[in-house]
Amino acid sequence: MFKASEKKKYYSIGEVSKIVGLHDQTIRTYERKKLIHVSRNDSNYRVFTKKDIEQITLIITLTQEYGINFSGVKIIMELAHRLEMDTDELLDFIGDHANEFNV
Repeated sequence: MFKASEKKKYYSIGEVSKIVGLHDQTIRTYERKKLIHVSRNDSNYRVFTKKDIEQITLIITLTQEYGINFSGVKIIMELAHRLEMDTDELLDFIGDHANEFNV
């Protein structure tokens, strides 16, 4: 997703939109639904980190690939956080047990 040489720390919503292939309104919806927590700069513009972009990518995978609704995504993400699972571990777990979740 990111080039190894890329040193940028913060991204605008327009840049994130292009990176993940979503409309910026969809990203704002994720924020309103409290699926992501976005920081703001001194001018009150949203600023995204690489970790934020990974979270958005996870949401896209859970909703589009596995068909999980926003409430389910929120529960999964909170559980993964409590269990200190990174994104790869979480996706591996879901992939391994998808049939048990009727996914």
